[in-house]
Amino acid sequence: MQGAPASRATLVVFWASWCAPCREETPQLRALAEAPPEGLAVVVFSHDEAMKAVEDFLGGPAEAALHLRLDEGEAAARAFGVDKLPTSFLVVEGRLVARFQGPREWNSRAMRRLLEKLIREPSARLPASAD
Repeated sequence: MQGAPASRATLVVFWASWCAPCREETPQLRALAEAPPEGLAVVVFSHDEAMKAVEDFLGGPAEAALHLRLDEGEAAARAFGVDKLPTSFLVVEGRLVARFQGPREWNSRAMRRLLEKLIREPSARLPASAD
C-alpha cells in the first residue's frame, strides 16, 4: 500500500470521529497501535472533513503510531469497498487476509492472538468478512 509504513502486515482502519462505534473502539485501537504485534503497522483513514475534528476528539494530534490521514473524497474507502464505519482490513505481504466490520476490542488478548496468527500464517485466511 502506497505511503504505508514499512512492515510485514498492515491493519488498515476506516474510521471517523463522529462515528459512535468508531469512538467506542478508539482506546483499544490506540493501545494496539502503540504496542502492536511484531511486524504489524496500523494505518487509520479518517472520514472527517478536517484534521481539527480528529484532534478535538483525540485531545490533540493523533499518535504517530496510528499513521492517521484524512481520506479525502473517501477515495481509499472506495478502493477497499467500505460501506460502513468502522471497517478494517488486515493486509499481509500485500495480500488481503481479513476484513473486520464494526468496532473491535483490538487490544484484547484474543484479538492480538488472532492478528499474530494471521501475520505468521497468511495462508490461514478468514472468510471475506469476520463480522
